[in-house]
Amino acid sequence: MYQLESSLESDFLKKQFSSFYKNNFVDSVSNVELREFGFGVFKRKIANRNLSFFSLKEMNDFLRNESPLFFSYSNSCYKFPSRTPMVSKEWIKADLIYEFDADELGIDVEEIDGVQWFLHEHLNEAKKQVFRLIDFLESDFGFLRKDISINFSGKAGYHVHLKSDLIQDLNKKSRIELVDYLTGYGLDYANLGFYFDTLSCPKPNTKGLWSKRILKGIRELFESSEENVSNVLKFSLKKTKGILSKKEVIIDSLDKGLLFPIDEKKKSVLWKNVLDYVVSKEMSPIDRQTSVDLHKIVRVPNTLHGQTGFIARSIPLDNLKEFDPFKDTIVFGDEPVRIKITKTPRFTLNGEHFGPFENKIEDLPLFVAVYLIGKGCAVLEKN
Repeated sequence: MYQLESSLESDFLKKQFSSFYKNNFVDSVSNVELREFGFGVFKRKIANRNLSFFSLKEMNDFLRNESPLFFSYSNSCYKFPSRTPMVSKEWIKADLIYEFDADELGIDVEEIDGVQWFLHEHLNEAKKQVFRLIDFLESDFGFLRKDISINFSGKAGYHVHLKSDLIQDLNKKSRIELVDYLTGYGLDYANLGFYFDTLSCPKPNTKGLWSKRILKGIRELFESSEENVSNVLKFSLKKTKGILSKKEVIIDSLDKGLLFPIDEKKKSVLWKNVLDYVVSKEMSPIDRQTSVDLHKIVRVPNTLHGQTGFIARSIPLDNLKEFDPFKDTIVFGDEPVRIKITKTPRFTLNGEHFGPFENKIEDLPLFVAVYLIGKGCAVLEKN
């Protein structure tokens, strides 16, 4: 068993986590006896892996007794999940897990002394990408909602678990092909019915699902702001205004299977730029490595995250829109804890505003103390 040198802060967090696990039974893992597990400790997300449990009861006994600050499991099922090396585990099947983390979506996140501070707007963008992926899975592949589950990661985003029998046996190559489709990687516009030399395109009644998405995206582009269209076409605003004066003609041409000649000299290049932009907006920006890795371990749903104290809560899809990761994941109480804080911006937890703080000693609610200590920007202050 991996151990780090004990500290007041790590012991404090372990005590709080132990209390939670003693009062909450985690039953979010299917085929538990076939999964590989890993755990983390204070300031280290994965300190050990290659663990296995015979039952959910045994897994929960581990959570209560060891109180790991991070707890992860494999998307794969193995005949011998605790064996090493990896090949000796004897792979059986695997779920698909897609991750959307706010700091990997090209969004600027405030950072103070190496600590990231996520806001509602950051996690709302991650949530938006979850809905886009669900649309792909349901509309393009016909997966059923009963085969899809969603959980908050506990920190910066969301995990989408696809557990359909249809994908369990997919090898890495097949999973890469699925990722390529979802991300629009290597799309052949001609195969989709878009020909830049003849300026022709599929009509709206096309059966091609990516073709439909592109046609929808073209319409949305030319309905957007002048600045946006100008940036895509790389035209001056003056010239863009002239183009947009023909907006109705451009959109109506799509219904006839034609790409309107925006600029006679650069028509092919311009329309390719338009389609490249549209695909970048319509694709699902899933993490490629996670999506094809058959041996990765990820957060166990409904366990706690050691950097925030938030629960990685499972979320029914119908409730995702209203889900508030800074409120609906709080599991600790509000009894006061005295801590010494280095530096934080103003932040919101459980509907309350806190900070900014800098080199201050404060009596704060337990859920805030766990959050700040886990992030590494506060320590316990002795009374």
